[in-house]
Formats: sequence, structure tokens, C-alpha cells
Amino acid sequence: MKDPFATIERARDALAGRTSPRFPGRVYIREGVYQSAKTVELTGADHSYVTYAAYPGEQVELAGVTTLAPDRFRRLADVPDEPKWASKSRVPAATAPQVWVYDLGADGIPTGRLNKNGFNWKPQPFAPELITDDTTQTLAQYPNGAAKLDRAHITVKVAPKGARDYFSDKTADGTTLPYEDMLELPGPVYTVIEPTLATHAATWAQETDGWLSGYFGNNYANDRVRIASVTGNEVTTRYPTMYVATDKWTSFVGQNLLSELDAEGEYYIDRHQDSNTLYYYPPGGTVEGKEISLTSFDAPFFQLENVTGVTLKGLKLNGTTGTGVRLLDAESCTLDGLEILNVSMDAVAIGEANDAITAIAEYRTSRGGHHNRVVNSRLHDLGGGGVFTAGGDRDSLERGNHVVEHNEIYDFSKLATYTPAGYMYGVGNTFRHNNVHDAPHMAIQIMGNDMEITHNRFENLVNHASDQGVIYAGRDYTYLNNVVAYNLFKDVGADGNQAIYMDDGMSGMVVHHNFFDNAQHGLFYQSGHSNTASDNVFQNVRYIGHDKLYHEGGKRLPVANAKVVVERFNDMLKAGDGTGFTNTRTNVDKWYRHYAARYPNIRDWYVPTDSKGQVCTTIGTTECTDEYVWTNPNSLYVPSNNVLTRSVSIATGDFAYTDDAGGLSVKTFNPDFDSHNIKQPTAAGFAFDPTTGKFDEKTTSLNSAAGFGHKWVRDWNRNFTLEGIGPR
Repeated sequence: MKDPFATIERARDALAGRTSPRFPGRVYIREGVYQSAKTVELTGADHSYVTYAAYPGEQVELAGVTTLAPDRFRRLADVPDEPKWASKSRVPAATAPQVWVYDLGADGIPTGRLNKNGFNWKPQPFAPELITDDTTQTLAQYPNGAAKLDRAHITVKVAPKGARDYFSDKTADGTTLPYEDMLELPGPVYTVIEPTLATHAATWAQETDGWLSGYFGNNYANDRVRIASVTGNEVTTRYPTMYVATDKWTSFVGQNLLSELDAEGEYYIDRHQDSNTLYYYPPGGTVEGKEISLTSFDAPFFQLENVTGVTLKGLKLNGTTGTGVRLLDAESCTLDGLEILNVSMDAVAIGEANDAITAIAEYRTSRGGHHNRVVNSRLHDLGGGGVFTAGGDRDSLERGNHVVEHNEIYDFSKLATYTPAGYMYGVGNTFRHNNVHDAPHMAIQIMGNDMEITHNRFENLVNHASDQGVIYAGRDYTYLNNVVAYNLFKDVGADGNQAIYMDDGMSGMVVHHNFFDNAQHGLFYQSGHSNTASDNVFQNVRYIGHDKLYHEGGKRLPVANAKVVVERFNDMLKAGDGTGFTNTRTNVDKWYRHYAARYPNIRDWYVPTDSKGQVCTTIGTTECTDEYVWTNPNSLYVPSNNVLTRSVSIATGDFAYTDDAGGLSVKTFNPDFDSHNIKQPTAAGFAFDPTTGKFDEKTTSLNSAAGFGHKWVRDWNRNFTLEGIGPR
């Protein structure tokens, strides 16, 4: 190849305006590691219909990491007594002989900053991460490893309101406190009660950028607050927690603390007064023979904006504190055979979200384009999630038709919760044949309609959270017709989690022909209706599922989270001019026509309101009656038209009905619920092979079981497979 261009941008510009669907372009990138200093921007028609690919048989890496020169490391003992290294006195004496230092500032290597990140806080780039031999190292913390501080170590002394109390659905006047004002709210104050922690916390008083990171006011959404001061046994923090801090949920670590640099693999960057120095306790106590790098890039490697028919193929994208690849208003673009790793936020983002926070009804996505694909790729070691997939228009039910398939996605959500392998947002997008494994939180979050999640392996997930699910969806009665089928759910974190979580009014989910293996709960029906689960196999599941009703606790009004779920329902199915929480009559009619067959009573669904259109807050005799609010199957507060049927239960417990709703349960409103549940203590009892997910068609007892039969077994074996999942 003669006279190749020196940069991808030069090749891009040479093809600008010269490509079309009939005459597409191709840019081959020759073997090597290319240091990324800025985003490769592909914008508009002039840069459409081009493939950017690794040259056949060659390895190409775009590196957002800066390799630290081995000869620039020094032992801590060799550091001079200069102001730049004043913090060295905080290094534990026992560790000091194993600590190495690096003057990042002298080499012009960006050191970034630690930001306030966490659930429902606006995502911001994370601080650069240290990577040794392709393994992300650990910010110096206490305690080490998987241990956490809890109420046996530290208790809440002062618990100011959380930021969540200032969202529009919680405030008296229905307004949300401006975001910057939220950041100025006070943080909790803690009292140290455990002697060993007290000894450690005393050293935190000298720290300049220490944080507490973990769970504060719940057990499912992480957060972080900065350590403002330590006085005696009192730890005062800066920034509010999202939810009010309580002793019950305390589970966090002290983080970014040089005084805690006492375990192999820990590091600390001193940014105070522009010192910009790295302290590192390398595995084995030496940096010799190791490849050590720091993520120094803070932007996407590629941004595809208003382009059509662009393909990225066979590239390795390694290391950014932001997002790996971003697509905005892109059409029919493909990411094929990529490896994206060491990314602090999401590996791929298709579309974007507005500035609203996900917990309130104003949250929307846009600019997702149509028919984009992420295929045959490996996405791993991610601080955030895999593929943010926002496509389609919920107002009109226009489909996005994005496809995420044949990928392996693992070791994600390392820095933030609610950052799944697949964000399924909008309408009509597909996540199939993917191998998703090894992560602390959920794998899929659904915020939309007509999604397909099929033929995936979900394994070893939701390991460091509670009250969560491998697939999570909720807070909206109009997230309809999302199909979850032919998937394996294996080894679901046991602490109060479920494989499929239908939260807070979630309705219209279709769950069929899945294999659930080793979980505490298979399914969670929470207050929604028209959810259908059929033809599933459960093995070693403590409870096949459980329910929760708005009727609990004495039929209290307004129901939990009423403002958000009502606004979201009205946003789609209340006819108006399309502003506020209404949709146009034309769009509402589209919804009714689109869903008439599956939900024949959708036109009759209603939020219980009084004669003035206000949400019912008390039970009356002429309006807001008990029957109208709590019994009528078209009331959105009634869990009607829910189905659970044809379940194969192997060493699996019964469905756990609610015990706090005056004797009511999902079965009260759906008498045939949990029908045709056939049980055996072992897989052999059904002639079922868990390693393949297949039944012996000749000998299985399902052939003669009521509700099943030969055809059911043949259909299962033909459609359910554990083969062909992951990159091809």
C-alpha cells in the first residue's frame, strides 16, 4: 500500500463527498497502536457510506490510555523533600517500601478529577483509571477487597433530606430544585463507633479529596459523597445523598485515600495544588516487567452524527473516561467486531437523554436514528454500561429498529449502578444472542415499548445489589409489549433479587420460554397488569415469583409514586395537544389500534380520578369509590389480566403471594394465576438436561402432563438453544 495517510481523519477527508449507497468507501487502518487525543468525527452526508476497518489479518488499537514510561517510576524512598511530594507523609509506614511514584504533571499526562456521580445524578466523566497488564487497579480505599463499612462501624448522626426529596413528584408545588442547587444541599454527618475504623478515620482528616462510595439510603442504587472533615469520631460530608442516609442501608467504603494505600493494586493521584503525582502499590511490590497505563482520554473515540451507512469494523478501542462510541441521528450504521474496554461510562451510546433525571416523568431520549447495529463485539471492563440504545418515538410508536446481537458484554457497571449491558429505550429495538455475565447490577433496563430481548445468556449478575433484577422495567403502565423469550438466567445475586423485575405499575410484559437457573426469585409482579409469563422452566429458584399490590398497608391513597406513574400514563394515553402530560389524539388512536389485539381493554384503562380530574386521594361514596379505585379491572391500581402459566419447576418453591394486603393478592384478581405449574425435585424427573436446556422428547413426563404435551416439548427444543450466543 503506497503513501498511506497518517491519520484516520486524513483518509476521511479524502473520501468526503465521494461516497454513496452505490459507491461506498472503505478505509483500512494498518496494524499498530494509535494514541487518541481527540474524537474522530464523522458528520453528515459527505462522510456517509464508509467503512473504517482494521486491515485484514492485522490488529489495530486506538488507545485512550497513556503508557507510563517504566524508567519514570521511582521508589517512594527516593522522592525528594519538595512541596510536590508533601503528601508522601500520609503513606502508611508499613507500605512505603513497596510504593512507587510517578510525576504525571511533569510528563503532561492529564490527571482528571473525581466528580459527584451516582444513581440519578447526571453522569460525568470519571477520574482516570490506572491499568496494569490490562487489569484496572483500585483507588486506595478502606476497607480492602469486598468488605464494606456498615452500621456496626459507623452510624448516621445527621441525616439531611436527600436530593430525591426535591424532585417534582415529591415537592408540594410540583417543581424540581435546580440541579446546581441540589449539589449545594448538605451531606450526612456520621459517627464512627468501631475502634479500628476510628484509627483509620483519624488519618482521613489530612486527606484532600477523600470520598465515601457505596449505598447510603437504599440497597439498590449507589452514590458518593466527599469527606469534608473529620473531627474526633465525627465524619462530615459534602454533597447530599440521593436518598436520605439511614443506618439500615449503610454499605460503603472510604475511597481515594492515600493514608489507605496498603494493598497490592491500590493507587492514588494527588491533585492537590496541582501536584499531579501518582502513588502506586503494584502487585508484587515492583513495577518492573509490567505494562502500566493511565486512561488519559475523556471523549468518544468516534462520533457518528447525521451519517448513513457508516461501519466501524474490527477495531480495539481501549481507555476513555467518557463513552467509547457515540451515534447521534445516525441511520443504518454498524459497529462490527469491536473490542471496547477500559471505558468509564458506556461502551456505545446510540442517541442521548435530555437533562431530566430518570426518576421523573420528564425524562426523554432522542436523536437515536434508526436501524443501527452493534454486533459480534466484546465490551468489557466498563465503569458504565454496554450499549445505550435509544431509538424510536414513544408518542407515535415509530420504531427505532436498532439491533444489539452476538456480543459478549461483561465486567460492566464497575463505577455506577443502573448502567446495564443493554439500555432498551424508545420503541422497537432488539437485544438478542448476547452473552452477558459478571456484573454487580442489572443487565437490561427497559424504558419503552415493543422491545425484543431473546436468546441471551445472562449469568452471574446483580451480585452487589439488592431489590433489583437482571431485567428491570417499571414506573410506567405504557411500557407495553416488551418480549423476553428464550433466554438463560443463571446465578442471580441472591440478596432479595429477581431475574425479571416488573416494578411499580409495569404492565404488558411478555415472558415466555426462558430457563431460570439458581435465583432467589424468578419473577416480580408489582402492581401492574396484563403481564404474561408462560412456558418457562425454573430450576433451583427459591420462589418462582412474588407479587406486591398497591392495596398493601390498607389501600392507602395516593398510591406509592402516584405522581410519576400517572404523569407517564397521561403522557402517552391522555388525549390533548401533545404538550404537558398529554399526547395528540392522532397518536393516542395509533396506540389503541396498535395494541388492540393484545390488550383489548386498553381504551378502558383509567387512572382513578374524581369529577374534577384530580387523582383520588380518599375513598368516597359517589366518586372515588372503593369499587372504582380498588376493584374494577380497568383501574390502573388493580393488578388485573396478569398471567402465570405452564411453568416447569425443578427444585423450585411456590409463588409467594403478598401478606400485607388484607388477604388480597395477584391471584385474587386473576383466579387462574399460576396454573399448570408442574413440579419435580430433580431435572432427571423431567428428562431435562440443564447443560443444553433440552428435554428428551421420547421420555419426558411433560408429554402427558396437562397443559403441555408432545407439541409443547418439540416447540421448546426447537426454539430454545444455548448455542450460537455471543460473537460469531
